[in-house]
Amino acid sequence: MNLKHLDFNNNLNNFTDYYNIRGRYIDILRKLRNPYAYWSTPNFIIYEHQTLRLRHFPNTEMTAKRPVLILPPQAGHHANIADYSADQSLVRVFHRYGFDVYVTEWLSATREYKDLGIADYIRLTNEAIEEIRKRTGLFKIHLVGECQGGWQAAVYTSLYPEKIASLVVAAAPIDVEASHSPMNEYADLPMSFFHYLVSIGGGIMKGRYILTGFKNMQPEEHYVNKYNRLWKMLEEGDEDAIDRFVRFENWYEYTQDLPGRFYLEIVKYIFKQNALAKPNYIRLDGRPVNLANIDCPVVIMAGKKDHITPQEQAFSLKNYISTPKHDVIEILTEGGHIGTLMGNEALRTNWTKVNEMLQLVI
Repeated sequence: MNLKHLDFNNNLNNFTDYYNIRGRYIDILRKLRNPYAYWSTPNFIIYEHQTLRLRHFPNTEMTAKRPVLILPPQAGHHANIADYSADQSLVRVFHRYGFDVYVTEWLSATREYKDLGIADYIRLTNEAIEEIRKRTGLFKIHLVGECQGGWQAAVYTSLYPEKIASLVVAAAPIDVEASHSPMNEYADLPMSFFHYLVSIGGGIMKGRYILTGFKNMQPEEHYVNKYNRLWKMLEEGDEDAIDRFVRFENWYEYTQDLPGRFYLEIVKYIFKQNALAKPNYIRLDGRPVNLANIDCPVVIMAGKKDHITPQEQAFSLKNYISTPKHDVIEILTEGGHIGTLMGNEALRTNWTKVNEMLQLVI
């Protein structure tokens, strides 16, 4: 047996494997430079105005009386977090429980809409709800808010309690002083810094700046670890893991721009002044915001590993509303921030509990 010949063949095979893995690795990362938006469940655009696009996801097996409106986050990512994939879709979870579903798809802001503020997004949310009420003939709907969409849903419900049958708030900062997070440190930067970010965007807060901010909260994960994991997946030939990696990175890297005024008001009122925890502190179009006006059944969700919105910040909502204690349900997921909103385990278990509660609401 020629050992030198065997060593040469082994080295050649190793080199070939390395070259093939390297080529595919580079190809995947190159394709991820151009992420795209998509929806996993059939739907129709039924209303559009300014940065709002209202999508209807009809349920062919609808049994629930009242429809559900989902308000996804506006944190630089696409609204399809609510319909991420065929097996990770909050829309489809609600469908399985007989609900007709609507989702607000917030569009990337152009300079035409750079001066839209929080009051405008509450107005646009109201336009969406009025469209749903007109189409269904129902006076009240179920409102579900995720992260930023969560405090937005709470603010809306406090201003229009007569239109909401139940409120679900997931991973949303309500009282940001209830617990410390990297978002608190970020908000401690001088307001001039945030104005600068908006000014270099021409009055727009660029989604890529927001994404960079999130990445810098966990730099080792986003700049080193995930790339090492991808290489290992390729070495092991784990195609399912590679597909999951590509899908998530496509969603995560797809960024959208926010109106500068909207972004600056969020920084000022939500994070710097903790205004949601102060009744009547914020006035929107002359109307004071007081969470005590909320008296419908409420579900509050938070993630045990959420580093963006710690559970104390989310669960604090119960301290400011008028809903009877027996009509407030707190759900703690095992996941982090994104996992609470679209993780397989959260969708299978925690969001199932949400649906079971909503079925009991008259």
